Amino acid sequence: MTDADKKTTDQPVADDQKVEETPSAQDAPAPAPAGDGGQSSGTDQHGRQLFDVDCSSCGNKAQVPFKPSGDRPVYCRDCFMKQRNDRGPRRQF
Repeated sequence: MTDADKKTTDQPVADDQKVEETPSAQDAPAPAPAGDGGQSSGTDQHGRQLFDVDCSSCGNKAQVPFKPSGDRPVYCRDCFMKQRNDRGPRRQF
């Protein structure tokens, strides 16, 4: 470190002169790979982790906020709503 470096680093900086550090590309997490079978694909607006799946009914790609276990069908939004409406009214407890 030279004397010039010491002068700039040892001097106090006023609040209005502080420079905020921005994260570099190296600090950013790598995007999750998209794919089939419950691969993580990011988060939704509530911060929940989303997983890419193929709809069990129509075969379209969908994202769900849970990791599918493979022992139950997983539906896209449209097929889920259709399944839900086909079951009849919800029971009241």
